[in-house]
Amino acid sequence: MIKRASIVVVGTEILRGLVQEVNSHWLVKKLAEIGLDVARVVIVPDDYGAIAWALESSIEVSDVVLVTGGLGFTEDDITLDAAARALNLKLVLNAEAVELLKKRVGERFQGYIKAAYIPEGGRPLYNSVGISPGVHLSIDGGNKDIFFLPGVPVEMVRMFEEHVEPILRNKYARYTARISVVTEHSKESDVDSLIADIKKKYREAYFKTHASVPVAVSILVPAHSQSELKQKVESIVNELKRLVKVRSIEVQT
Repeated sequence: MIKRASIVVVGTEILRGLVQEVNSHWLVKKLAEIGLDVARVVIVPDDYGAIAWALESSIEVSDVVLVTGGLGFTEDDITLDAAARALNLKLVLNAEAVELLKKRVGERFQGYIKAAYIPEGGRPLYNSVGISPGVHLSIDGGNKDIFFLPGVPVEMVRMFEEHVEPILRNKYARYTARISVVTEHSKESDVDSLIADIKKKYREAYFKTHASVPVAVSILVPAHSQSELKQKVESIVNELKRLVKVRSIEVQT
């Protein structure tokens, strides 16, 4: 069964147009590489009710939820508190999180102590770029994972690569390939019609036609093994060559 992920972006400054949101776009690409299907991306303000709604609804449709933003030590950083309330967990001072703060700021850690309060049962994630730790929380008997990451892009990227990605690859990774096709056709509707049967045959793959001239097609192919992936890619490529006029095909694995 294909596992699904959701992304919740927290930040009133994004919805007010003060900051451009870039984290979700980067995360979607990384999750696709791992083999997780992204079910939704939601942006909500720094509001208890909005964060709770986004988290609860995302958990319903996902095996993995990534939350970015609101992990700091200022008054409007309420993500972890809101999450704890939504999940009926206590927000507790975590000793390991305190040590991570000390590692970053030394004896000044008391000024940032708010960032060391995390939902009970959560595991803090070291922030090697910024100050506030992230959090990994397993729920539903370990069947679902929630990751709380910083909103600052450089901090989010580093924390994902250092802590989150290894966990996701170990637990959820599938083999994936991307097939990029440039056709000899000038109408997107013609290509979409020509590949209709192959899209039905490979329902687990994602086909996207692009309204370019000539028309291009992007295909994301998942598999459970390297041999299965190779077979699927070869079959799809051969059928595409039979169904449409192809100028070039590139396969990335």
